[in-house]
Amino acid sequence: MGSIGKGLAIGLILVMAISSVELMMAKPVCAQSVPTPSVPQFTVKFVDSSYDAPTTTSTNQYNGQTTTNPGYHVENRTIQITIKNQPFTSYIQNGENISFYYNVKEKGQYATNWTTLYSPGYYFPTESNTGYTTLVYLIDANEPPFWDNLVNGGTVDFQVQAMIGSVHRISNITAGNELPWEMFPWIFDGQTSDWSPTQTVTVPSSSPSPSQPPTVTEFPVLVIVPLLLSVFSVAMIVRRRKQVKKFN
Repeated sequence: MGSIGKGLAIGLILVMAISSVELMMAKPVCAQSVPTPSVPQFTVKFVDSSYDAPTTTSTNQYNGQTTTNPGYHVENRTIQITIKNQPFTSYIQNGENISFYYNVKEKGQYATNWTTLYSPGYYFPTESNTGYTTLVYLIDANEPPFWDNLVNGGTVDFQVQAMIGSVHRISNITAGNELPWEMFPWIFDGQTSDWSPTQTVTVPSSSPSPSQPPTVTEFPVLVIVPLLLSVFSVAMIVRRRKQVKKFN
């Protein structure tokens, strides 16, 4: 019986030791849970901030020569999404920064599938510290979200999602994962709202044309030659009359 009692005692000690180690390795549990954000409210509009730069002149400081810099047109057309922010203060939980993010998806008027504009490994816009967060997208740039060139008269649908949580890497090392972004992918860990109702914006069917230099009227040779002959003839007639008067 003595040996049995010693065995039980040793077993209890081992169980208690293992439990202590597990408690020491476990992350502290934060009493504050991650809240679920509400469906965001937003507006979307087309903004044309294009402008014409005037012609300017500059003088070379060494030789005094004047250089004319011709005017040009700057195309600056954007689509702007303005989101009403929700009350939230960032905080730290389990060593991670809990923040308020947004995600956006878009599709053309005649498209079937939505395109999500952001991802954990790319970027999530964060909520601004004012009442509204504004996201600006260049229409004429050859980059997302308008890969296919949004033409004049085109219509785009947008939806917005609110997110509260953290963005960080996790370990996903397996025999088949060889690339760094596969072994340590970025993830979003937290709560998300449902996608908002769709808002639609249409780019005007016409836009201001670039500045053009003044048009110089050119006369064809067939017009210039008779004109010169006429002037020469008039001059000869006037001269002849003056000579006749002189002799008289």
